[in-house]
Amino acid sequence: MPLLVGLLVVTFAIAADLAHEAWSTALAQQRTATRAGEDFVRYSATGAAYETQASIALALRALFAPLSAATQVAPPPAAIIARGVQHVRDCRCAPAVAPRTYFRFRLPDGDPQFAGDSVSLAEREWLRSTVAAHVKLVRQPDWDDALLYGVVEGHPRVAAYTVRAPRDAAPGYVYGFVTDAAAFGEAVLTPRPRSHAAHMAAATPTASYDSLLRILVIAPDGDVLAGGTPRPESRVTMLPRVGHESYLPGAAPVAAVTLFADTVALGPRYASLRLGVALVTDDPGALMADGVPRSRLFALFGLLVLMAGLVVAAILQLRREHELARLRADLTAGVSHELRTPLAQILLFGETLMLERTRSDRERRAAAEIIVREARRLMHLVENALHFTRAHRDLLEPSSEVVDLGAVTREILVAFAPLAWTAKVTLREEIEAPAPALVDGAAYRQIVLNLLENAVRYGPPGQTVTVRVERLDVAARLAVEDEGPGVPVADRERIWAPFVRLTSGRRGTNGTGIGLAVVRDLTARHGGRAWVERAERGGARFVVELPASPAARAKDSGRGAELPRSRAAL
Repeated sequence: MPLLVGLLVVTFAIAADLAHEAWSTALAQQRTATRAGEDFVRYSATGAAYETQASIALALRALFAPLSAATQVAPPPAAIIARGVQHVRDCRCAPAVAPRTYFRFRLPDGDPQFAGDSVSLAEREWLRSTVAAHVKLVRQPDWDDALLYGVVEGHPRVAAYTVRAPRDAAPGYVYGFVTDAAAFGEAVLTPRPRSHAAHMAAATPTASYDSLLRILVIAPDGDVLAGGTPRPESRVTMLPRVGHESYLPGAAPVAAVTLFADTVALGPRYASLRLGVALVTDDPGALMADGVPRSRLFALFGLLVLMAGLVVAAILQLRREHELARLRADLTAGVSHELRTPLAQILLFGETLMLERTRSDRERRAAAEIIVREARRLMHLVENALHFTRAHRDLLEPSSEVVDLGAVTREILVAFAPLAWTAKVTLREEIEAPAPALVDGAAYRQIVLNLLENAVRYGPPGQTVTVRVERLDVAARLAVEDEGPGVPVADRERIWAPFVRLTSGRRGTNGTGIGLAVVRDLTARHGGRAWVERAERGGARFVVELPASPAARAKDSGRGAELPRSRAAL
């Protein structure tokens, strides 16, 4: 037993250590995957910022290129820049930006000239104040062009400009155009991010760019200028028809969840715009081939609890088996001791009769009576053991009939009287006749004998054991009272279990420990009830109720051995 418990404890310790190692590994993998994702997004954001700056510079260089070839000192802005717009559309060599308004003004504070769509007074004032200030305070000498961002009358606007100075070192002119901020962001962002999508799309065959990498152009005030709405994911739905199948193409938006995100500023040359790169997915397994490692803390904790429960259950089962083995040994020892006494008596007086050592007929009759008495006692012990064995194997099938318990109890008391006389116990009967009950006669005899033997065993010498049989409305009641110490309240249910014997403060506690268990089992099989309570004179009062008819048995069968509240007196 201690060895098995030790092995179970060692097994649990090994399982706990393995669970801890697995949990630590899972956490390390999760941290590694998190760092890898953050590094990837940071790398993608930095690369995207450089490429976006290059894309903006390419678009502005292509749009402002015709100004370098102009022969006039101050050519008209609309015609020159429009020529660059048309060139970009024809060659497709740069992002196609669609200006809505063109402007030009002489440095340092000339009045701006506009062409193109109508320009509101608010937009004129914004360009007049903002462009001049930006050229004077922000623009660096090595900048060929620059961007401005502003919200005019609730509409986000992007203004691009370049400075052209004549050869005679005059202040020069500022040329530029104004366009919608969202249109400008889409124009410079759309051709760029495909190359970055390849890095993550190669991670898993089922991943697509639309559901992994998202790049946003963010204004200084936080508004998203481009990239905020994911492109729809193409879906194909099969529609069964008669004789063939058809496929209906459709589109469904990607339900993206952000895993990692980073932001990179494009700098003051490009209107302090920011580029946001987010790693998003509708499937967490798209981050890597095997998915994002997650914490298995709850699963491991559940396994440990399960393992602990199994270890505890195994230990309890081992303890139960150990206890059953001890009880079986006690039963064997008790039965052997109980059988040895009557067998010794039978052998002694049988040899006395066989050797004719008796001196008179009276002695021969007394020896024969002792042999018969001890044989009955031996038979009672064997019947108890057989009943206990058959009950556990479900081999008992009592055959019930209506019996007068008063008459049967008197016969049992007459047969038990010699045993009571030997133990110096007086038997007193209080029997109401008739008291019919539906019971097997042999089983009832065993019930009464077990209760009488229990009263004699645990009561003091010279006591009076009272046996009462009374008739109730639908049942008959047997009560056996002794003058012993009684049964404590805490033990009044426990004593009906097999192999339980109360020994504290009692004499003569030898026995098999199955007598009361047999009483409870036989009573329950007849649809009755059995319980113990305090007797009027302080001892124990064992009560058995048996139904008087089949209808009463069916009514009481659901109650089993329930203790009536009216009889639960202390």
